[in-house]
Amino acid sequence: MRLRGTTIGALAIALFHPASAPGQMVDIPRPRTLTVGTPAGGARTERVDCARTGRARTALPSSGLHTEWRTPLGTLVEHGPLVDARSNIYVVGTRGDVIALGRDGAERWRLATGAAQPGPATLLADDTLAFVDASGEAIAVRDAAVKWRVRFGRSAVTHPAPLPLDDGGVVVATTHDLTVLDLTVLDAEGHERARTTLREPTTLPLVAARGQVIAVTTSGAVWSWAPGSAEPMRIASFGSPVDGGAALADDHTLVAVTAGQIHLTAVDLLLRATTTRAVVSTGMLFGPPAARQSTTYLVLVTPTSELAIAIDASGVERFRVLLASHPPPVGADGGPSMPPIAPHTAPLVDRAGALAFATAEGSIGVTNGAVVELLGEKCEPPVGGASRGTPPVAGLAPLEDGALVAVCHAGAVVAIQGRAR
Repeated sequence: MRLRGTTIGALAIALFHPASAPGQMVDIPRPRTLTVGTPAGGARTERVDCARTGRARTALPSSGLHTEWRTPLGTLVEHGPLVDARSNIYVVGTRGDVIALGRDGAERWRLATGAAQPGPATLLADDTLAFVDASGEAIAVRDAAVKWRVRFGRSAVTHPAPLPLDDGGVVVATTHDLTVLDLTVLDAEGHERARTTLREPTTLPLVAARGQVIAVTTSGAVWSWAPGSAEPMRIASFGSPVDGGAALADDHTLVAVTAGQIHLTAVDLLLRATTTRAVVSTGMLFGPPAARQSTTYLVLVTPTSELAIAIDASGVERFRVLLASHPPPVGADGGPSMPPIAPHTAPLVDRAGALAFATAEGSIGVTNGAVVELLGEKCEPPVGGASRGTPPVAGLAPLEDGALVAVCHAGAVVAIQGRAR
């Protein structure tokens, strides 16, 4: 939907939180077209949507995997791809280059932004791509040009993923002094609209739930903020640090890996209650999880294997399937030990329960909980080994039915086709 005129600002912010905030000002002498609403399809944020569910709106391939095309980028990549409603693919390289590919894998445009260590990006309502870099600058890019830049005067090596708003704006988070998290709402033109501060930092993605911005901090505390209200509220806690990030399992329940990566924990945002859904006795869970119909999908790593598991809301394990096996590493005492702990690629799940995953060695595959199929080729780590702890597959995103896209940390985009259920 596209609207013009002076009332657009008040309507736009109401789409996110109708009870709270001041309107976005629009310059009457220079009217402009603003895009409002969240386009259907694609993967518009890290973990697909604003709820960070990892849930594809389209059907993932479930068998017959093959590479449709592979496009080298010429730059390392640390974050997953974004996909718009027309299946255009966007990637941000470690040197700040923003690259847009068409559905056929051809490069449509490339822009060097000069960003230093860019964090995860998001697509706004009009397909503007926005991210925050290590210098504390928020940058928005559209159609091979910088749309706006906002300097916050703060810096951090890692940054929470931004949160797009239905009115075309975005919530960005900047951590500084290792003790403070600033949440800032920027409108579609990069103008500041609201700001608040949490006295605890985080690097985890922001989550949208029940018209609120949810931030999970380094201790596992859960904070809620309505843009335009003065102060955030601490509403619950996971009880310990969260691995990778939280996902919204239903409209009021966050799930995450906690307790040193052996618990799956749920936080009810309405009751402000915390429950442990599952505890693993062998191995370690990796977040963030994917969520579908109150079932949580995770990667479990043991001394000899990588597995995918699905756990329902009552804590019942619905399936456990082997994704990869490897010889056990030898500990200092000569016995088996856990392999070195490295970040894992978060899985995707679709409406039918098909799961797309990537292994620690860079293989990409799918499973229905019983049968596992791997793609014939894999993502290799960069020459000289992986950097900054990024796995060989930087991220996955759904395309249209029967297709998904993977981005290799070494600098390639791979489109994968197959048969969908």
